[in-house]
Amino acid sequence: MKSLKSIKKPVIITAVSALAISGALFSQSTYAAQVTKPIQAVYNNIKIIYNGTEVPYDAKTEPFLLDGVTYIPLKLAGTALDKKVTWDGTNKRVVIADNGVPIDQSTVTALNNQITTLTQELNTAKAANTTKDATIAQLQKDNQTLKDEASKNSSSSLKDLQKKLNDDHRDDYNTNSDITLDGNKNDITVTIEMTKSRWTELSDSRKESFLEDIVEDILKEYKDADVEGTVKNSSNRDKLATFTTNSRGDVTLKDVASSLDASTIQRDLVNRYGNYAGVGFDFTVRGDSSEASVDVYVKTDAWNNTLTNAQRNSLIENVLYELKNRNSVSRVVGKIKSSENSNTITSF
Repeated sequence: MKSLKSIKKPVIITAVSALAISGALFSQSTYAAQVTKPIQAVYNNIKIIYNGTEVPYDAKTEPFLLDGVTYIPLKLAGTALDKKVTWDGTNKRVVIADNGVPIDQSTVTALNNQITTLTQELNTAKAANTTKDATIAQLQKDNQTLKDEASKNSSSSLKDLQKKLNDDHRDDYNTNSDITLDGNKNDITVTIEMTKSRWTELSDSRKESFLEDIVEDILKEYKDADVEGTVKNSSNRDKLATFTTNSRGDVTLKDVASSLDASTIQRDLVNRYGNYAGVGFDFTVRGDSSEASVDVYVKTDAWNNTLTNAQRNSLIENVLYELKNRNSVSRVVGKIKSSENSNTITSF
């Protein structure tokens, strides 16, 4: 039984070298005379493990020990390593080969021919792409040239229209404005310059009418153009308003709140009203052109007892005039404050 192999005694075996289990038993000469030698092999239930898996064998291919060396039949080793082992009896050779399927030369030749054909097709495609790239580059260049020429023609036409707009609308509503056009037939930007005071003196309806008259004349020449623009202060180029239009030429106007020169306004107020009706005043101004706040500092007793109601009202009206009329502030809020403790005496 198999389980009794571990207690087997050594066995005397007579073997022919042509059928030896290990190459170590072959004589040095391939064609030497056949020799028969007795050997003492020890079978001890030896296990063969390949990559963690036991390799099965039968009684004919069981490994054994000989003089302290473990011997494994080549056929068993070939099975474990997925190699083909054959015996060439004619030439006295053990032949070991891979189990892979050999590829005949005709297949190799066909594959090489296919590679050559594909390489030629790839080179042809690359050459075609190079030609297409050159064509695309030339078309882009030609297209840019046409755009430049169209832009020049459009610019010339816009300049003519710009002159006409200035002739027709420069003095509308006494604006004394200067109109500039930029862009092309599809997108036109309008810049209108006038003094800040002339712009702020216009009512909202007049501002819109002024701009819509200009836009209407533009759309007569370029009916599909998108028109938008800016109104600027001619003295410092600050934005006073921006506007956009729809396809009918209706204007959407947005006034731009500009910052105030607070220090200049405060200085002007002190110069004009710092000593009003014999009472000393100081002023602080904050905000922008859409809304400003002003604090007027005075001694509480002087405000309440020295000044008459008429003088107090007159001072407030003068301060409002300075901010609204002289500095074009849309809305003004103010407080009369005690110069002793900054408490609010009254608001206006």
